Amino acid sequence: MYTKIQYRAVFNRAHRLDCSGKALVQIEMLQQGTRIYFTTRIHIEPHQWHGGMVVDHPMADEYNFVINDFKTRLERMEIDYLKRGVYPSLAMMRMAVREAAAPSSTFIDFARSIVNASERKTRTRAGYETLFNNIEKFRHAVLLSDIDYDFITRYDRWMHLSGIAHNTRVGRLRQVKAVLNEAHKRDIIAKNPFDLYKIPPMVNKKGFLTTKQLNKIEKLVVSGPVETVRDAFLFCCYTGLRFSDLVSLKSSEIAGGWITKKMVKTNFTVEIPAGEVFDGKALAIIEHYGSIEKLTAKLGTNATVNKHLKEVFRKAKIEGSFTFHTSRHTFASLMLQMGVPVTSVQKMLGHQKIATTQLYGEVDKKTIAQDLKKVLRKVRKVNSDKVLQE
Repeated sequence: MYTKIQYRAVFNRAHRLDCSGKALVQIEMLQQGTRIYFTTRIHIEPHQWHGGMVVDHPMADEYNFVINDFKTRLERMEIDYLKRGVYPSLAMMRMAVREAAAPSSTFIDFARSIVNASERKTRTRAGYETLFNNIEKFRHAVLLSDIDYDFITRYDRWMHLSGIAHNTRVGRLRQVKAVLNEAHKRDIIAKNPFDLYKIPPMVNKKGFLTTKQLNKIEKLVVSGPVETVRDAFLFCCYTGLRFSDLVSLKSSEIAGGWITKKMVKTNFTVEIPAGEVFDGKALAIIEHYGSIEKLTAKLGTNATVNKHLKEVFRKAKIEGSFTFHTSRHTFASLMLQMGVPVTSVQKMLGHQKIATTQLYGEVDKKTIAQDLKKVLRKVRKVNSDKVLQE
């Protein structure tokens, strides 16, 4: 049977005054003979405390309001737990107060405490701050207890109507789900509403080059910075490396036909058989420049590279909105189309989830139509040969 927590304000629990003759007022919580205490940060003299209240003090009314408000918030926190079928212990209450981890806490306060206490990377933390700003625009000061199935569906629809791209919406919903998972683990909420709400998968809308388009870029006659960017782009088409990984790649990370590289974005180490994939064309580019450092030293910033890359696509007469990152999508898509197992492509790309890699396996309608035509031509030729033989 659950034992209700008792609350009261206590003064000078340590029976010791500070150098100014004052002591601290605290909130005591009592449950089954066990007590914990929270500071109110209010220090007063002994004669200014009587009957559990501040008296004979210039700010007596303000101090008493703070004390009573603190007790009320603690009791409301306990009630919120009970409403969700959770019987809070004093330890749970202490953690809830310290980490803003209670149903009555705002979603953002709790989420920020979880993110700050974790080892998440700077980029990930920045992504959560973007989420917090977005949530705040949708619903000001929303509480953890307010996040239910209806909230999620409304939030997703609001993002859609606000013009937020599909994959961005999916990413933010995944972040909200991760925060609620942490709340559920701590018994702050009885269940995660995402147990009933299925987040749609990401879609691969970032283009990739076909083998024919890649050949056109390979044969393109260019010079100067444009040639360097073209070669760097091709190198990443053959290896799947991101721009950040390319510019930080060292000769010491290339040996025996393999690239072994700790990725800048994820710290995940990838191993790429550069001497085997695409007939070793990546290694041929390094040999042409003398070293990978001599190639990357001339590239400049990502923005500069994308500017030169537009010239490459223009001269190659390839239409579409492409960036340097298209090279990574091209590598993944072509590897899967060649029949390389998705698990192997996943490891070469450094994806932690195979679902991310599987996005690149999507084939557009044009490619399907082309493949179908090839099959039909072969069937017709076989049937035609049979007729001639008969």
